[in-house]
Amino acid sequence: MKLADTNHNGGAPAIDHDRLRDDILGKLRCSLATPNRNERLWLAFLGTLILAGAGAYIWQCTYGLQVTGMREYVFWGVYMTNFVFFIGVSHAGTLISAILRVTGAEWRRSITRMAEAITVFALMIGAPMVIIDMGRPDRVLNVIIHGRMNSPILWDVCSICTYMSGSLLYLYVAMIPDFALLAPRAPMWERRTLRQRLFQVLSLGYRDTPEQRRLLEKALATMAVIIIPVAISVHTVVSWIFGMTLRPGWHSTIFGPYFVIGAIFSGTAGIITAMVVFRKVYHLENFLTERQFKNLGRLMLALNLLYIYFTLAEYLTAWYGAEESDHRLLNLLMGHSPYGVAFWTWASLCLFLPALIVMLPLKESLIPRLLVASIIINIGMWVKRYLIIVPTLMTPYIAPEAAGVTPSYMPTWVEWTVTLGGLATFLMLFTLFAKFFPIISVWETVEGVAELGAKNIGVDLDRPLHPPPRRLDSRRRFAMPAAVAILFLVGLAFGTTAFGAATNEKPVVAASAARVEIAVASRDTDEGPQLAATVRLSGQPLAGAEVEFFVRRALGRLSLGTQATGADGVAMIPSPSDLPGRNGGELEVIAEIKSPAAHATQAGEATIKAGQPAAITADPFPRALWSPHAPLGLVFTFVLLLGIVWSTYSFVIVQLIRIRKAGNP
Repeated sequence: MKLADTNHNGGAPAIDHDRLRDDILGKLRCSLATPNRNERLWLAFLGTLILAGAGAYIWQCTYGLQVTGMREYVFWGVYMTNFVFFIGVSHAGTLISAILRVTGAEWRRSITRMAEAITVFALMIGAPMVIIDMGRPDRVLNVIIHGRMNSPILWDVCSICTYMSGSLLYLYVAMIPDFALLAPRAPMWERRTLRQRLFQVLSLGYRDTPEQRRLLEKALATMAVIIIPVAISVHTVVSWIFGMTLRPGWHSTIFGPYFVIGAIFSGTAGIITAMVVFRKVYHLENFLTERQFKNLGRLMLALNLLYIYFTLAEYLTAWYGAEESDHRLLNLLMGHSPYGVAFWTWASLCLFLPALIVMLPLKESLIPRLLVASIIINIGMWVKRYLIIVPTLMTPYIAPEAAGVTPSYMPTWVEWTVTLGGLATFLMLFTLFAKFFPIISVWETVEGVAELGAKNIGVDLDRPLHPPPRRLDSRRRFAMPAAVAILFLVGLAFGTTAFGAATNEKPVVAASAARVEIAVASRDTDEGPQLAATVRLSGQPLAGAEVEFFVRRALGRLSLGTQATGADGVAMIPSPSDLPGRNGGELEVIAEIKSPAAHATQAGEATIKAGQPAAITADPFPRALWSPHAPLGLVFTFVLLLGIVWSTYSFVIVQLIRIRKAGNP
């Protein structure tokens, strides 16, 4: 069936909306059909990864965070990288659907559904990563019960929950006409499928009457306006978790817009990748034409250049300031280190290369080029989030080497498996969504074709559903091998980083027969109590061994001094009675052999009462949410903003209730 373009001013013949809807649904039947063999294999593969990730997380809950690579200094790692990455990808829905809807960009009609779904599913995966990062997930409610209004963590919890609620509401409101289209009214005796019954309930009795259309447009316009500042505030608050922490590389006023631009950048790349995949798998060439890809490519290029500018401004300012802590971070991040290799690989292959790929003046290979660029961008943005978190945690203001500690971080199999499980869950949700619901907004496409014409909204309904295969020219023939080679280089660079981080760890030396025991002793001197380390080899005292004493502190080990053992195998130093200990003055003391080399790194540990007891002071204010510790201006602003957002959500829900009533007169 060939459908002519029409508009209100062109005098073209009117379009039969019912036939147009049937034609569009017919072209979408591939996505809504029962899964075929390849789709079942894909779902089985994703299910296997999800089960593996769940098993790894159960293992972590059983044995604690010691099964991860996170320690005292690097207390955030892959999990927080995933959190920031998925929250950033979720901005695809805000950009493509809300902003383009508000600005009247009509070419976005056939891609809004995918963008809105990406937002919801990315939030579903990104937000729980914070809970996975916790050592005691059973205490997650304490963030609310005992949270402080001064903490950006609490702001983040509130903003993400608000964003998740708004994204779900926005996605649902935009799908109501399609629910009604897929579950039309039928006689009572007609047997209906479970999907049709579900769609009938979700449609709220929508029949596309003038009153219902007016209420729906009001709800959509309201959500499109409010979801934009909510989305921007979410990633701004995520950046404040870092920026309001006194850490080199984090404490920066530019972090808010820097994170927001990076989020929109990765979100745009994510929607392009999804469009290419669904266009190929479900044969949606009629609805996802080169016009949408060309416009998104231009938008992605502009964001790419803007992100390059923000990156230059961020690191150039830190370098020119010449502060010692910033220089140590920049030397680790950009110097002769594994992280330097990863940083410059990211900058060249994941920042500048996509811009060059998009700017190539080749019309025939537009979609493959955009696919390669979008994949590279999202891989690079994940690596960039990793480089923001881990190197900074390894370089605090006070150099850890002063305490005899060399921080290192190497993600374990548990972290990688949980990460793969999270990514598989995201893909699983997206795949199932496309099988149960139209991945193209049918009612918006029909409305756009009827009012503006198919070509004006970037839809080609006259194109054959299965175009004949074309032979690739020489340039396109090498596109995929080149893309694979580039992705391999990116993965190799990041693997080098991980390997290099692993090599920074202290080597594990096989245990020898030497044993070290620690006790508190006293001699007939005025020096007071002494720490005594007794070194025995095969049960006999070991004389002449160099022993170094440490006290374990919150961020490493504090060296107390080195002493050689005497003929009795005992090395003694004055007890650190001036150091603060636990409630009863307990200190964790470590004695480690430094020489002879055959017994080096052998150590003994003991908890002794040798320090100052911790002073217990009563908190005049309870650790409650509304404690007087929070400034009243901050509380008022926070409550006011949340009140405005949730009042808007309530207004939209009222419109949905009115749609329901209008459908059941």
